[in-house]
Amino acid sequence: MTNRSAGNTLVVFLIALVIGIGGTLFIIRINLATLLVTEIESPLGFDETLEHIESKAREIGWKVPKKWKANFQKNFSKIVGKDIGPMRLLKMCEPFIAADLLQADENKYLSVMMPCTFAVYQKSDGKVYVAMMNLKLFGMALGGDVIPAMEKAWPDMLKMVQFD
Repeated sequence: MTNRSAGNTLVVFLIALVIGIGGTLFIIRINLATLLVTEIESPLGFDETLEHIESKAREIGWKVPKKWKANFQKNFSKIVGKDIGPMRLLKMCEPFIAADLLQADENKYLSVMMPCTFAVYQKSDGKVYVAMMNLKLFGMALGGDVIPAMEKAWPDMLKMVQFD
């Protein structure tokens, strides 16, 4: 192989590498929101969806304190005078997973993501939706002790939004 053909091969390889990396980053950027947050359409009404998630959470052993419920519709209407439509947040915790994870100093920063939050809202199409962070993906992204903790929590969260 001549120096010239080796140089051409290297240039083609570098161009292909840049295009591949650029394309991958573009795809990730476009899909990032749907990768990080999972949105599920509920077949139930607004209040029934809230009750369903809370009931399933308690069945599984998660804690759902009353003080961890936020009525965004009411709050935004009161504070800024705008009606965003029905929207509530349910915050809940699986205390054993959380305590195991937060014992280590290097994991204390993760408390910013706790408790786990479900957003239940109604869109202008009249349908009710549930959104939640994709804990499995977050666990993989953060690595370390977070992976097994999120691998325990994520299936539970998915059970809470199974509408049989």
